[in-house]
Amino acid sequence: MKTNITKRLLSLLLAVTCIAGSALTAQSAVETTDVPSKLSIARSGDGEDDRTVEPSNAEPTKNEYKIVSPVPSGSSVVPISQCDRLDTLEGKTIALVGGSFSASVTHQVISDMLIEKYHCHTYYMTEEVGKSGTFNPNNVSDKSKAFQDNLKKYNINAVISGNCGCGICTVKETGNGLAAEYAGVPAVVVGAEAFVPQIESTGYNRGVPVVRTAAYPGAFANDTTEEQQRKAREVLFDQIVEGLTKPIGQDEIDRIAGAVNGVQYDDIVFTGSFERVQQFYEVNEMTDGLTVVPATREKVEYYLQYTPLGATDIVNSRNGEVQDVPPANKEILAYQVAVNAIMAGCPPEYMPLCVAITKLFANGNFYKSLASTHGWTPYVLVSGPIARQLGFSYEDGMINEEANKLLGRFVSLSMLNLAGYKIKENRMGTFGYMLPFSFAEDEQTCINIGWNPYHVEKGYDLNTSVITCGSTLIWGNPVDIGTDDPQKALQLMSWDVTEKQQNGLGNTNPREARMVWLTKDAATLISRAEGCDSKTGLKDTLITTARRPLWMRTYAHYWANTGSKIHLNTTFDKHYADIKNGMSTENVERDYVSETAVPEWLRGVVPYSSIDTTQTIEANNTGFVITGGDISTQFQILPGGDCASVNCSLPTKRNAGNDWNDLCAREGYAPIENFYLAQ
Repeated sequence: MKTNITKRLLSLLLAVTCIAGSALTAQSAVETTDVPSKLSIARSGDGEDDRTVEPSNAEPTKNEYKIVSPVPSGSSVVPISQCDRLDTLEGKTIALVGGSFSASVTHQVISDMLIEKYHCHTYYMTEEVGKSGTFNPNNVSDKSKAFQDNLKKYNINAVISGNCGCGICTVKETGNGLAAEYAGVPAVVVGAEAFVPQIESTGYNRGVPVVRTAAYPGAFANDTTEEQQRKAREVLFDQIVEGLTKPIGQDEIDRIAGAVNGVQYDDIVFTGSFERVQQFYEVNEMTDGLTVVPATREKVEYYLQYTPLGATDIVNSRNGEVQDVPPANKEILAYQVAVNAIMAGCPPEYMPLCVAITKLFANGNFYKSLASTHGWTPYVLVSGPIARQLGFSYEDGMINEEANKLLGRFVSLSMLNLAGYKIKENRMGTFGYMLPFSFAEDEQTCINIGWNPYHVEKGYDLNTSVITCGSTLIWGNPVDIGTDDPQKALQLMSWDVTEKQQNGLGNTNPREARMVWLTKDAATLISRAEGCDSKTGLKDTLITTARRPLWMRTYAHYWANTGSKIHLNTTFDKHYADIKNGMSTENVERDYVSETAVPEWLRGVVPYSSIDTTQTIEANNTGFVITGGDISTQFQILPGGDCASVNCSLPTKRNAGNDWNDLCAREGYAPIENFYLAQ
C-alpha cells in the first residue's frame, strides 16, 4: 500500500493545485462552450483533434477542460420494425396475459368489455397462451419462445399485458409485450402511471421503439377491488383500444428515443471550466448529483495503461459474444470504463477492479434486483492480494475509508452511464437508494480459524484477485454477541437470519440470498460452535437451526403481499395449508416446511414443544465474510440479491506492454507478491 509520506505529498500537491486553480478562476473565467440543454451533445467547437494539449495524466494548466463522454453509444440490440396496429378490434382474438398487481381484477373487466363492445374472442390469463416474462432479444428463453409459438398457434391478433406496479414486475410484464411485438403481434402494457417511463425505456432498450401503454391512475395496491374495476372501465379501456389501433408515428418514436446525436467514443463533447463541466454532466444526466473529476482524453489514455484491454475492446463480452447489460444494453468499451473511473475519483490502479465490476453488470445474479421498488444497494467485495496491495479496508469503519468509498462511487456512476439505470425511469426504489460501497475480508483471520475466504469458497485460488458484486436491503443493523458460549452465539445468528429477509416481514422468498458479516471476534467465537469449524459447516448448520414459524411466514404473505391481495381469494387457514403442502408462491417454487422443535428464542412464548417451521437459508446463495475489525463482537445479516464473482485481469508485459508491478511502483505500491498469503 502507499506510504504515509507518499500520501502526504500527494495531498499537498492536490491542495496547491486547488489553490492555483481557484486563483486562475478569480482572474478570468475561461469558458469556451456554453452548457448545452438536456439531451444535446456538443462536439468540440473548432473541430480540432489535438491530443497533445496536456502531458499524460496532468491537469490542465488553466481552468479549462476538454472532456469525453462516459456513456456508450453502441447498442447490443438491433431495433425491430414494428408491425402495423390493428384497423379495428371487431371480432379479433386477444390474449390478456401477466398476473401482477391485481391483473386478475382489471384484466377480467377489460376482457368482458372487449367481448361486449367488439365481439372479441379473449384468452384471459390462460395456460394455453401462457406468458413470456422477462424478454431478452439477444438470448430468447424457452419460455419466451413457447409464448410466441402459442400466439401463432391460437391466432392471437393482439396482447394486453399487466399489471406493472413495481420495478421488477414491470420488466416481466413488459417482456410479454416485447415478445409479442417481436412475433409481429401488437401489444399494450398496463402499468401504474409512475412506471410508464420504465415500460417505455425497457422496450426501447430491448429493440422495440414504441411500447404502447395504458396508464393506471395512482397505485393498484391502494385501491379497493371496486375502484380497480372502475378505473379499468373508465380509464384503461379506451387507452388500450387506442394503443392497439392508432398507427405509430415518427413523433412518438422520437419522443421515446430522444434526440441524442451519435458520438464517437473519444469525441470531445464539451469544453469549459471545472464548474461548467459539472453543469454539463448534471444536465445531461451523466452524474449522480455529486461533484465529478473531469475526464480528458489524456487522462483516459493514461488510465488505460492499467488494464490489458485496448480502448475499443468491449468489456461486456464473453467468448467473443457481447453480453447484455440491462437496462440500456450498450456495448461498453474499456475507454468508457476509464472515463467513469476518472469521474468517480478512482486512481488509475483501480482500473482492473472497475473493468471486473463492469463485466458483472452482465450477470443476472447481480443485476436482476437493481431496478426494484425495494432499495437494493449494490456493494463490492474485493478479495485476494490486490485488496491488500491497494489498501482496501476490512477494519472498523471500513466502508468510510478512501479506497472503499471511491470504488463504491464508480459503481454509482457506472450504473447510470454504463448500464443505464436512471432514478424514477427504470430504477424505481420507493424511498430511493443508498450510495454503493465496497469492502474487503480479513482473509488471514479466515485462515487462522480454519475458514476459507469468500472467494476461495467460490472456487478461486487463495492468491487470485477477485471482485464480487451483490446488493443488500438492510444496512447498519448488527447483533452484539453478549456471551462467550459458541452455541448461544450460533442461536443468535439463527434467530437474526429468520428476521432479516428480502422484504419487510418476509412476505416473499424466505430463502433469499444473504451476505453475513462477522467481526474477527464474532467469527472466532462462532467457529467453535458444533459443526461450524468451516464456513460450509456453518451454512449447513443454519439450514437446520434458522427456521421460521410457518404461521409468521403465512401471515406476512397473506396480508403484506400487495401485488396479489391473497386475502380476497382464500382463507388464512387454507393458505397456511397450501404453503405447508408445497404450493408455489411469488418467486418461490415451494417452501421447505417441517414440524420441528420450537426455536430456542421462542421457547416460553409458544406454548408447544413443536410447531411447523420453514427453512430460511440456502447454502448456495449465502456468503460469510470476516470483516469490520476487532473492536466488537458483532455480526450483521445483509439480505438482498444474489452475488456474482469474477477474477481481476492485470496487465503484463506480454499482453499489454506494461507490467502490473511496474505500473503500481510508480504509484507508490509494493509488488503484489508481497501480499500473497500462505494457506
